[in-house]
Amino acid sequence: MELQLFGINHKTSVISEREKFIINESNQIILDNHLKRIFKGDFESFFGISTCNRTEIYFVGKKGIINEVFNEVLKILDINDIPKNCFYFLTNHNALAHMCKVASGIDSQVLGEQEIFGQFKIAFKKSSEHKIVGKKLSYLTKKVIEIVKIARTDTEIGLNPLSVSGLTMKLIHNIFEKPDKQNVLVVGAGSLAFSVMENLYRSGIKNINSVNRSIKNIKLRNSYEIVSSSLDTLHDQLQFCDIVIASATAEIPLIGKGAIENALSVRKNKPILIIDLGVPRNVEDEIRNIEQAYLFSIDDIEKITQENFGQRSIEAEKAMNIIAVESKKALESFELKTSRDKVNIQLDTFLQNLSSEEVKQFKESKDYSELIKSIKTLNINDSNLNNYEDIKQIDDHIIESMIKRFFSNA
Repeated sequence: MELQLFGINHKTSVISEREKFIINESNQIILDNHLKRIFKGDFESFFGISTCNRTEIYFVGKKGIINEVFNEVLKILDINDIPKNCFYFLTNHNALAHMCKVASGIDSQVLGEQEIFGQFKIAFKKSSEHKIVGKKLSYLTKKVIEIVKIARTDTEIGLNPLSVSGLTMKLIHNIFEKPDKQNVLVVGAGSLAFSVMENLYRSGIKNINSVNRSIKNIKLRNSYEIVSSSLDTLHDQLQFCDIVIASATAEIPLIGKGAIENALSVRKNKPILIIDLGVPRNVEDEIRNIEQAYLFSIDDIEKITQENFGQRSIEAEKAMNIIAVESKKALESFELKTSRDKVNIQLDTFLQNLSSEEVKQFKESKDYSELIKSIKTLNINDSNLNNYEDIKQIDDHIIESMIKRFFSNA
């Protein structure tokens, strides 16, 4: 069993491809049942993450099955129109180091961005709550989280940290001379939408409205509260806003070309800035063809600024060195733990086959030399226990200590 992953990100694909490959709570449960049924003992567990920049699947399984797992995932999710060269495949140490790079923000388009660490932990937590993540993958993922904390603490990779919501504010300030005079509509009320609203308010923008699937009281700083309207008011709200920031979870676009044309007609062609942070996208791309509508996708806004990029690049290099060393240690620890687990299982299985009379005899004599000899000369064909080869490689005195522990508990 080894750690393996495959995914698609902003380096290998455009948003129109990434939005077709999304992992969420419901399809993870479907995938979990399917993969464990197809691969049985060759597949321990997995979990996936989808963010603005990427979708990735991490799993522990038999060495060499990554392409088979990949094909099954694409089949279940009905994905057949993303070129395979958009995907990357990593195993073992490369996979663990990559997970650390992702969670630390080193692999993000906005180098060192801080939101990804929280997204990574939430994805792992939710999958664990659904009993999808097994012991081996859980152990390695917790190691990733430990390594990322070290990397971000011991370097300044997060120097003047940028975020998607922060970049959204930079775009608004670049376009509007007086942003505080503009009417803003935020579509969605999740964590990213909340972060956007907080940044708007902190920047002095108070004319903020929200549209969400359900009516929600959104409390910002200084007890400032926004009450979201229901989604069926969206088209009416578009007529009164100068800036639309969309960050809802939706399978299809919520804002179409016709809705914007109608809004502009009512507004007498007063321009609208539209920032689409959704993946899948919340806004139809055809809106780019409307003269008075200015549409920016997540890929667009992340190219706007790379403030302090030089310094963050230096810190990223330091963080990468930490990740390389710590991930190697983590894998060695994992392999040692896995080896010990195998040996313990093999020994327990062997000793549990002893009769109560034999157990009594060995406990009284405290002479385990014959028992150790029997173990070392075993010739049992049991592929599930690696034919007892792991325990045969262990020194006699270590086996004796393990036997003593077994009999003391017998």
